[in-house]
Parts: sequence; C-alpha cells; structure tokens
Amino acid sequence: MARGRSNFKMGMVEMIVLFLLKKQDLYGYQLTTLIKQLSDGKFLVSESTLYPTLYKLLKNQYISDREVSIGKRRVRVYYHIEDSGKDRLKDLLDDYREVISGAEMILSCEKLPEEENHD
Repeated sequence: MARGRSNFKMGMVEMIVLFLLKKQDLYGYQLTTLIKQLSDGKFLVSESTLYPTLYKLLKNQYISDREVSIGKRRVRVYYHIEDSGKDRLKDLLDDYREVISGAEMILSCEKLPEEENHD
C-alpha cells in the first residue's frame, strides 16, 4: 500500500459508512464485507478502523444502533442512519466531489502556466 493511501482512506471511511447505511441498516461485519466487495478489494476497512468510526457517528447522533438476538447467545448490532447523518453525508459528498474535481484538474495539467513578471 502506498504511504499516503492510509491517511486518505481514513478520511473516507465515515462517508462510505454513511453512504451504505443510507441504502439499508447494516451490522459491522456486513459493512466491512460490502466495502471490500463493492470496491473489488481495493478499499479494505478493518474492524480497528470501522468501530471507532461507528462510535464517533453514534456519539454525534448521525447514526443509531439496535441489538438483534441471533440464536440463544449472540447479539448482532445493526446501525441506522438518522436524518442528521443524511445531512452529514451530503456535506461529505459535496466536499469529496470538490476535492476530487480540483485534484483531477491539477493532475491533467500538461504544462505549468508561465510565471508573471512583477517588475
């Protein structure tokens, strides 16, 4: 993995989690599996990254959680996006698209503009 990719990815996890939760309520393992599957393995989110993000989203009331009993002893926690989370997602997507657009403009530059002479 390239050195800077980890920091870049960390900033995107919140946006991706909210995006997926907008589609349907999901539990942690589902989130990590879907992220891997939908990115064709190019974007991997470990539990040590996912759960702090989920706890932050819960704390900020962007998502809520509910426990569902699975069998006699297991409990699965499903996460649900709240209206404030949908607003947060919109802001994150707007920021993301603006940054990506600006980066694409820079990376498509063939030649730097001439420096202006201020004499």
